[in-house]
Amino acid sequence: MRNIFLFLFVIGVLSSCVNAQKKALDRVLDLETKLMQAQDTASNVDLAKEVLEAYSQFLKAYPNAENNPEILFKSGEVLKGLGEYLQSAEAFYYVHTKFPDSELAPLALFQQADCFEAMNQRLIAKNTYEEFMNRYPDHPYLDQAKGMMRLLHFSDEELINQFQN
Repeated sequence: MRNIFLFLFVIGVLSSCVNAQKKALDRVLDLETKLMQAQDTASNVDLAKEVLEAYSQFLKAYPNAENNPEILFKSGEVLKGLGEYLQSAEAFYYVHTKFPDSELAPLALFQQADCFEAMNQRLIAKNTYEEFMNRYPDHPYLDQAKGMMRLLHFSDEELINQFQN
């Protein structure tokens, strides 16, 4: 009889943990939906920061949740939209290093390179694009990465001249 009560207690505790995680995830998704409906992260900075805080709280509360690669990736996207390229690159880094088997890992590496490029860190961007091409030689973004590599060799002035001619 005592074992039955213990079993029911454990089931109740586990159930409440799952419900709390679902509620936290629902809150994240609700805020995310509001931000996506706004369509312009830059003009909705407060909402974007609220979404980032919800992402952060979820990741801290549920470090082993199966949604974490997606949440980290989305965090990188929001940070990138806010112009926080270094933090964005860090979020993308975590996706492709902590979750290398995630379907988002290749795109996270590509986005990380893009962040370095936005910070005018051309050598680091080049190395990151090369890493992307070496790791994912069959990825649909391979040609895009090659094109970005070619553009990295031009100065801003040379790029402007290329497009004007």
